[in-house]
Amino acid sequence: MDKLERNRLLAQSASNMRLSGIEDMAELLEKQLASEISKMTLEEALTLARAFSHYLNLMGIAETHHRVRKGRNVTHLSRSCDDIFNQLVQGGISPNDLYNTVCKQEVEIVLTAHPTQINRRTLQYKHIRIAHLLEYNDRPDLGHEDREMLIEDLMREITSIWQTDELRRHKPTPVDEARAGLNIVEQSLWKAIPHYLRRVSNALKKHTGKPLPLTCTPIKFGSWMGGDRDGNPNVTAKVTRDVSLLSRWMAIDLYIREVDSLRFELSMNQCNDRLSRLAHEILEKGVACLAETSSEDLHESRNQPLSRSQFKLHGQQAPSLPTQLPARADLPACTGIYINRKAK
Repeated sequence: MDKLERNRLLAQSASNMRLSGIEDMAELLEKQLASEISKMTLEEALTLARAFSHYLNLMGIAETHHRVRKGRNVTHLSRSCDDIFNQLVQGGISPNDLYNTVCKQEVEIVLTAHPTQINRRTLQYKHIRIAHLLEYNDRPDLGHEDREMLIEDLMREITSIWQTDELRRHKPTPVDEARAGLNIVEQSLWKAIPHYLRRVSNALKKHTGKPLPLTCTPIKFGSWMGGDRDGNPNVTAKVTRDVSLLSRWMAIDLYIREVDSLRFELSMNQCNDRLSRLAHEILEKGVACLAETSSEDLHESRNQPLSRSQFKLHGQQAPSLPTQLPARADLPACTGIYINRKAK
């Protein structure tokens, strides 16, 4: 740690001197820094490089947290949905025009996979854990003992990071790259997009009197993962199929988690007649769909694992890719509409 701090101070001082126009002193400090680094053994240089890498990652997490914490103290966040809609209405835009325009807005985000992501998912999860600990540390009701335990948790995470191999030892395949891209969906987009749309809906209701329609999808997603034919000979038809199956598998897994959470959230045991009729209609349609499915397909779908976590609970290794989707998984629910294969 002493070597890391000394080298950091030499480099920072040299940079400050050069920015101030003191070129001679900057060159002197740079030569001293180069001399000390050249005297290191390969093992020492590797340790120093790893320490700087982790140091920068942790500083980035702390800085992001600090910016968010400062933003909480701002009474009115400018350029937010509420602020923009208010400016438009004050500028003469009618609420109806604002509502219709927002409902027609469409932004498509195209996901792609690149082998340039050097951070392993293991480290990414640990960085998220540290960010959550920093956020928890800001709680005003946190007691002295709880804060000491939190510091221990931080030390444990940082120690674990230092003992973790941060390098990928094998060249990632296109499927590995796609899996890393889908990991971003699971970590960030799955929660962030609905949260943002709720903010848009609340601001829209405040200024127009009507929320965002439930059927409105202003943010849509596309994907090149596993299907980008830009000259990569490793992206084959099999790779495209495997990535497509993996994407559907993750979507099913995420939706099952949400349905499980919804079951506990919707604890009411009474409803009005209109909602009761609607629930029975949905149930009848579901029963009709199940009746159309053969018993053999049902047997196969039941044998298919629902999530990767269930394998871990039974002490088994989850397969890297599903081998078969449940029957009719490629069709819209409860419909007999078959998608044109050429369009697919």
